[in-house]
This record gives sequence, structure tokens and C-alpha cells, in this order.
Amino acid sequence: MSTAHEAARTDTDLRAEIELLVETATGRVVTVADLRAADGELDRAGVNSIGYINLMEVLEQRYDAVIDPEADPEHLYSVDSIARFVTARLARGGRA
Repeated sequence: MSTAHEAARTDTDLRAEIELLVETATGRVVTVADLRAADGELDRAGVNSIGYINLMEVLEQRYDAVIDPEADPEHLYSVDSIARFVTARLARGGRA
């Protein structure tokens, strides 16, 4: 049984991991600092179309989580929206 503290730590860890994945997917053009300054919003942080494509590929490889940008664009809005999507995917039997 997990405590609220453990759940919060897990959410924080997942968010930090996603920030690093965004940084990697953008070739470090968008940094973790950029994301945090933009409140986690990918567009505001400067993620471009190639960065989004790379990010979707990384998310699929890392979490077995496929985001369809046409059907579910809200999942690619921010670090938090990606974290919610990944958490839901993992709850349904995805991998971490």
C-alpha cells in the first residue's frame, strides 16, 4: 500500500523524467529550465514540430505509450498532461 508521500514522489519522479525526455527529444534546444520557466507547456518552452515527433517516438519506446496528436492533442500540451497520459497507460498495463 502506498502513502500519499510515495505517490507524490512518484509523480515528481515521472515529471522529472519526462522533462529530461523532452530535452533529449529536442536535441537540448529546449532544456528542463526552459520547460520549468514555461510552466511545463511545450509550445511556450519552444518545442517545434520535429521535437514533438521525436518526443512521441521516445514516449512510445520508453513507456509503450502511443499518443495520436490528431486524436488526442491535449496529451502533448505539457509535461503534466504527458505525465497523466503515461500514468494512465501504466495503470492499464504499459511498461515503465
